[in-house]
Amino acid sequence: MPTMKKPVVRPNLGSSLRPRAKSRRDHFLVTDFTEEEQKEVLQYCLKKKISVSQFLADLVLQDAASPKPAGKQKVLVRAEFELTVEEREKLELLARLHKKDTIGQLVRELLQPSLDMQRTHAPLETTSLRYYLSKEEHGIATRHMAGKGISARNYAAMLALKAMARERKKQK
Repeated sequence: MPTMKKPVVRPNLGSSLRPRAKSRRDHFLVTDFTEEEQKEVLQYCLKKKISVSQFLADLVLQDAASPKPAGKQKVLVRAEFELTVEEREKLELLARLHKKDTIGQLVRELLQPSLDMQRTHAPLETTSLRYYLSKEEHGIATRHMAGKGISARNYAAMLALKAMARERKKQK
């Protein structure tokens, strides 16, 4: 009884391959995406005619090669969320009780312990994707991620989602 095989989708079909590395790409790292994110990555790679492995590896290696900002450069983050009048008043009271001048300072103080953690964790149902690197590339990537304090399973996913968001923004 013949079985019908599902056709294999090769995103990089008809496109150029990654440049050869000094050694074989037999090392890999794994990154986690939600099911929706994984579909989005696959569609992006199909559109760009590159493999998922190439996309993720290139992002990580480009980030590792980019110049690091001098010291701990500060950026301004503005978070907007809806509250009732009563909740806002409670938040202002909490800021006063914690001796903070603004609600922003209070929120920063409350978030700081989570930001100071070495590894970030959250209950999220994910699927894993592998991307392949040579021995040298693997060493560069793992040292870079360790320096950032973000787990390898989340780092490439974060870079991929940022890159796809930038691409969408350009198209608008």
